[in-house]
Amino acid sequence: MQADKYINYTATDFLKDKDFIRWQFLSGEEDMLFWNDVVEKYPFLTLPIEEAIILYKENIRFNDFSMSDPEISACIISLQNQIRLKKKRRNSKRIVLSISAIAASVAIILSLPLLFNKNNNVQDISTFARALPDRNDFYSSDTKLILSENNTVALNNKESSIQYEEDGIKADDNLILKEESAPYNQLITPYGKRSVITFSDGTKAWVNAGSRLVYPAEFSKGKREIHVDGEIYIEVAEDKKRPFVIKTRQVDIEVLGTKFNVSAYQADKTNSVVLLSGSVSISSNSRKNSIILKPDQMYSDTGGSHTVENVDAGIYVLWTQGLYQFESEKLTNIVTRLERYYGIPIECDAALAGLNCSGKLDLKDDMNKLLEELSRALPITCRKNTDGSYAISAIS
Repeated sequence: MQADKYINYTATDFLKDKDFIRWQFLSGEEDMLFWNDVVEKYPFLTLPIEEAIILYKENIRFNDFSMSDPEISACIISLQNQIRLKKKRRNSKRIVLSISAIAASVAIILSLPLLFNKNNNVQDISTFARALPDRNDFYSSDTKLILSENNTVALNNKESSIQYEEDGIKADDNLILKEESAPYNQLITPYGKRSVITFSDGTKAWVNAGSRLVYPAEFSKGKREIHVDGEIYIEVAEDKKRPFVIKTRQVDIEVLGTKFNVSAYQADKTNSVVLLSGSVSISSNSRKNSIILKPDQMYSDTGGSHTVENVDAGIYVLWTQGLYQFESEKLTNIVTRLERYYGIPIECDAALAGLNCSGKLDLKDDMNKLLEELSRALPITCRKNTDGSYAISAIS
């Protein structure tokens, strides 16, 4: 090995060099002495060598596994995506690997056992979701994207956007490597906030206030599953080979590609599924047979007892546009939805809880104006308390 050949090397060049790769992999004494001599003779190479070592260690991990040709190709693509994202997040002085360097680095060590971070013992999504501790995140001021036990991204927009792409995760103004996430991610949208999430397959979900979604960063080859506690309107990307399954505590909803609304708040007595287009199959542990919904039908489950009725499905997704329309709805249910949407407590007189009413509210208005309009249509009076909460009582 000749030290002088490295005089004009960059970090990318070192990652193409078989002697550098051997040094990093084997850490032999002879190699160590040689590279110490290189740095002593050419101190200006210290920085590019250190950068090459960092990039090498961040992107490659060894284990007792071998690689097939498709896995090698996947590794090259994965490394390219990681470096592309890191380039966006770091300043321009940071040296970034090119695809040619990545390919060369992988090619040099084809004979060596290589494996990227994987978890082959991932538990079922429902088991994972049910084991999650009860938390008060719904009262937080921020939407939370939980990527792993030690990696939570706080999103402070009133309406956050999360998008899982091939080369990473975009969450409002944040750009995140998928490799930083655990097998299951969580999106917790607190009261007073909304979110829109696009999953890795292109499926898009509008997430209402007070909701938690559990889902994999990447869907597997055989299935697509998410777990919902709360309310979402979802447009499922069609994939005939991979059914999309939404799991709640009460039911499983299976589709291939369709548009529908799911309301499955753990605190609510009744959960519902409203279908806009396509078809869905709803199964439950309390029933032997699945129920197939048609467009403009609503499935409701109350304590294990279910009903299916014809409805105007469009009404049930108006919340995604900041509107709330209700027909013969109990006042207590309306108050609960308003509390979640605005993130503001409302105390309702028990005598009024069963009062039925119909109407349409513009949720883009502030709470004062909205409750004013509600009080004009009903025999109620609304009062704002000193702590910012509201009280609704009967007109005396």
